[in-house]
Amino acid sequence: MDFPLSQRDSTRGIPDAALAGLAGVAAVALGPLASMVPRGLPVWAILIALIGLAGLARRGALGRLRRAMPGTMVVLAFLALASLSILWSPSPRAGLTVVEIGYIGLGALAGGAWLSSLPGVEARRLIGLFLIGVFAGVLLFAIEAALDFPLHRWWNHVPAGAEIAETNVPKRTAALLCLLVWPAAMALDRAGRGGAAVALPAVFAGACLLLTSRSAMLGIVVGGAAFALAVWSPRLVRGVLAAVLAVAFTFVLPLALFLDRVLNLDGADWLFHSARHRVEIWGMAASRALETPVFGQGIDASRALDPEGAVSRFGTLTDSLLPLHPHNAFLQVWLELGGVGAALALAATLLLLFGTGRMERRLQPFALALFASGLAMASTAYGIWQAWWMGGILAAGLMLRLAARTPAAGG
Repeated sequence: MDFPLSQRDSTRGIPDAALAGLAGVAAVALGPLASMVPRGLPVWAILIALIGLAGLARRGALGRLRRAMPGTMVVLAFLALASLSILWSPSPRAGLTVVEIGYIGLGALAGGAWLSSLPGVEARRLIGLFLIGVFAGVLLFAIEAALDFPLHRWWNHVPAGAEIAETNVPKRTAALLCLLVWPAAMALDRAGRGGAAVALPAVFAGACLLLTSRSAMLGIVVGGAAFALAVWSPRLVRGVLAAVLAVAFTFVLPLALFLDRVLNLDGADWLFHSARHRVEIWGMAASRALETPVFGQGIDASRALDPEGAVSRFGTLTDSLLPLHPHNAFLQVWLELGGVGAALALAATLLLLFGTGRMERRLQPFALALFASGLAMASTAYGIWQAWWMGGILAAGLMLRLAARTPAAGG
């Protein structure tokens, strides 16, 4: 923390130095953490929440938290609904899910307010450390992929000879790096390296072709398209994304049933296997969501719904109707928290989206690209409440805010 230390009370310098050290560690560790231990991101989120609260308290700036009051109230209402739904959720870890959503929300609130209050010189130091970490993480992941993931095998106890490229371990990393390249690109642009800022996501897009994560491929392509269009008109991109959100939250149930029951895409031989399976999952989730359209089946219910005799084309259904989640954030919110939860989630995401309009014009394409990338992946993969995934979204958003806080080159 680059705060002036009190010369009258030298002991105040120790906590400030400790906070500066912790913040630096958090910034530089983000890339390697994403590349090697994605499930460690919840710890990162908790750490950044504590750093943010401590940093604001040291400066007597806790009042800055009130600036995010509209969004905070929406999130608190959502958390209240999720907490109440524990009463009817079939999931034994429903309470833990609410806790995880809660500390991610606290990280966004406290971490965002703290980063926005940093002096320019401290913001530049932290964003530099973040860039070092991201480049190290990307390089480490590239070497791992070329050598068939030896460190991943060691860390995750995967025996030699067993297939790992198709597993969730490298796919999680690809998805997280797909998010982190956008704040890294913004940081490069702020440093006066506009060419490198454009090249970074382009290079990552090329690298995605060598990976097995179709969600990461989709995310970086959609993000790149949003970036290119936003360079011309960020207002247009914001409008398109807002329309997509409104349509998705409003019509996701009939659309999922249409794809499954009418078009029968889960049986379409021309689609790849995982896409067909997703269509079936979406149809099952939508059908069950219609049974409880107002308040849903309860938070985290996706992992514990009784199949009730349902039959799958892609495997035997045993303890749960779905493989942990519907692989679609809109469906998951409707299924677990009903129309009320969907309305609150739509309000929260729209507030986040329109918040990009308050950024400098030059920075908005990076922010909109990040939003579009996250939206694309959240629509096709991962449970929206998975702690590592929420932590990754939080980390990318906070680093984007940090990059925006960093003074431009020559400024």
